[in-house]
Amino acid sequence: MISEQLANFNGRVYFFCLPRTETEGGDQFQHLFICLAEGFKELGISIFSNINYWQESPDSQEYLFRHSPDITPNDCSIVIFSNNWFNSNYPSPENLFHSQRKYVTVYLDGNDNNQDYDQRPEYKQFDFVLRTHYNRHLNYPSNFYPWGFGLSNRILKELQDLPKFQDRKKQILINFRHWQTGHPVRNFTSSLLIPEISKFLAIDNSVDDKANYSRDPYHYLHWLQTGARHYPSYYQRLKNSMACACFGGFFVPSFPQKAGSLINRNLQKIMTRLKLKSHTVAQWDSWRLWESLAAGCATFHLDFDKYGITLPTMPVKWQHYIGIDLDDIKTAIDRINDDPNLLETIAFNGRNWAIENYSPLPTALRFLEIIYQQKIVIQ
Repeated sequence: MISEQLANFNGRVYFFCLPRTETEGGDQFQHLFICLAEGFKELGISIFSNINYWQESPDSQEYLFRHSPDITPNDCSIVIFSNNWFNSNYPSPENLFHSQRKYVTVYLDGNDNNQDYDQRPEYKQFDFVLRTHYNRHLNYPSNFYPWGFGLSNRILKELQDLPKFQDRKKQILINFRHWQTGHPVRNFTSSLLIPEISKFLAIDNSVDDKANYSRDPYHYLHWLQTGARHYPSYYQRLKNSMACACFGGFFVPSFPQKAGSLINRNLQKIMTRLKLKSHTVAQWDSWRLWESLAAGCATFHLDFDKYGITLPTMPVKWQHYIGIDLDDIKTAIDRINDDPNLLETIAFNGRNWAIENYSPLPTALRFLEIIYQQKIVIQ
């Protein structure tokens, strides 16, 4: 019943996109917006924005997000911001939360680490905060809901033609950009797991040089728009690999459970400095996780259930991904060695699960369903 109503939603959606600049640096790639808007487009929902953003082809000036001076948030049913906006110190538009508004306000929180939610007013003001890196071992404000990076059409296009699993190289791709000095989870897994994996899978740790981007007009456009995160050569390596390591993040204390509290954040720093691990992980979500799944790789990640990792729709360990328990590496390695078909089965199931649940259309429907169930019958 709900799905039918949501599929027929005919309201307008307004995105506040971060204005792009030509200067190097800055967090201008708004992936969460793109995944959601592409799903809205499939549903025939009208999308508006404060600027034109995300040029879809080098051959045209058509944008996924389009600015129309005649359309304001007051003309729409849903108004959406992301952490990109506030991280760049853009203030909330005047009267955004006025008492007569008929629109729902949503904040897509893709910040890597837990913030001091009590000290940042935007987290309290929005009707909904959809949080990537959500961890069920921690407590969040009542307007928070788990979310995921998910898959955009750009990623799916690069991963649509896949070789047979048997024709791939018997290797695992481990191509982290931030290594050694960051992401303690990666350091633990590299020291405990990688030596064991290397006994049956070759290690490919090649990383694309930022200067070696494609000069093809389509790929160059997306290299620019993604902040130098679009490399056809990387997607080709994914397609040629049987497996991919997708570990990332920081170990945080399970107590105090208040996410983003000063005590919790300081204890996290201490744990990182002393190289201590826990059963709670922050900053675990990544493009690599979803790219690996969509590429039909056997995806290695921490055990979602053990470490509190939470998505709106959860994958099943040993069915959709290989969930690693850092306290018991041997069990996972033995299970892989005992079943020669296991990697292929997980790779196949993981790809289907990711596309079925986290491609643009199901992402947009899930977004609308959260709002419908928790707040308002949107018009």
